[in-house]
Amino acid sequence: MTNGLPLEGVRVLDLSWIIAGPTSTRCLAMMGADVIKTGSARRPDPSTGSPPFQAYNQSKSYAALNISRPEGLEMAKSLAALSDVVIENFAAGVIERLGLSYEAVSEVNPNIIMISSSGTGHSGPDKDYVAYGSLLQHYTGWNTVSGYPGREPIRGGLWADPWVGMELAMVAVAALNHRAVTGEGQYIDFSMAEALSASIPEAILHYQMNGAVKQPMGNDDDWHSPHGMYHCKDSDSWVAIAVTNNQEWEALCGAIGNAELASKPGFDDAEVRREHRDEIDAAISQWTSLHDDYDAARILQASGVPAGPSLDVSRALDDPQLRSSGYFYQIRTDDGELRDLPSLPWRFEGQQGPRVEAAPSLGQDNDRIYRELLGLSDADIAQFIDDQIIY
Repeated sequence: MTNGLPLEGVRVLDLSWIIAGPTSTRCLAMMGADVIKTGSARRPDPSTGSPPFQAYNQSKSYAALNISRPEGLEMAKSLAALSDVVIENFAAGVIERLGLSYEAVSEVNPNIIMISSSGTGHSGPDKDYVAYGSLLQHYTGWNTVSGYPGREPIRGGLWADPWVGMELAMVAVAALNHRAVTGEGQYIDFSMAEALSASIPEAILHYQMNGAVKQPMGNDDDWHSPHGMYHCKDSDSWVAIAVTNNQEWEALCGAIGNAELASKPGFDDAEVRREHRDEIDAAISQWTSLHDDYDAARILQASGVPAGPSLDVSRALDDPQLRSSGYFYQIRTDDGELRDLPSLPWRFEGQQGPRVEAAPSLGQDNDRIYRELLGLSDADIAQFIDDQIIY
């Protein structure tokens, strides 16, 4: 019986680990793909047992497989032969040394789509660098344009990995569409650094056009004003406000009851408003300090002003919009606890879904994968377990 999800019938062999790769295969699994994650107790996914693992590996199957052994390598190739997509995110050269290069995989499955994601891609002088998303945010200049003026650049953060994970999922779907049209599989060399650079085109063009490095602006904006976070009534509550045209500026002044501000000479120009941001921000803050963040946002939105409360994680989890949309699912995780976990931020009209299941534990699906898919006998499986190949 069909579940109506768009990737039903697609099988993905997931050789990835940590965040970016598993994020992409999580999206594919939730859209209906049969995602088979492989891993080994010999060298487990570093996120195993952590809360992130529960989110990044939802809705997948998980087989224990030691591909450092020749028998395990052959079993991995057998799984690739039954798959449509292979995704891996090791450092450049690792998958080749393991014996699972695109050439090796395409020998057993000529129509396979293989996506290899690494820090800087698989060519160029820096291809052998080992990298994580938080490091690449520095390598690409992303962190230098993030933060506040006059302060040290942001040092950490994990913005890159989920961003790349979403792009990898998009690339996988595009490659599947290409194969549906042409019948051809393909190899995709994905560079996390290039993906991050593509997310800051304004800073790159600013340097080329003006000969100056763009500086961090905090919550300010190059074009719109006022644009920032404003303190509300409670001790740590804030409302975000972004005025993008004069109509919204006049509506803001009306909402906060400050007609004098709207009538000041030149304040109908965003550049002039930026020059007087201290005066304007003080007037806005005087009003927001009398309201809680949700009420301030509602009043401003009702007047046509883009605004929203700044929520911490606990309040986001209980937010009525996210709750009513079905974004959070209550799932019993492998520790036996009921937890609210995120699903996907999109829906397919007329179709059920997404498919949301708890993240598996290592080896949870050995029986289905080895007995049903690969047709191994009980004796073979037992021997492979004893020899630490299914391990």
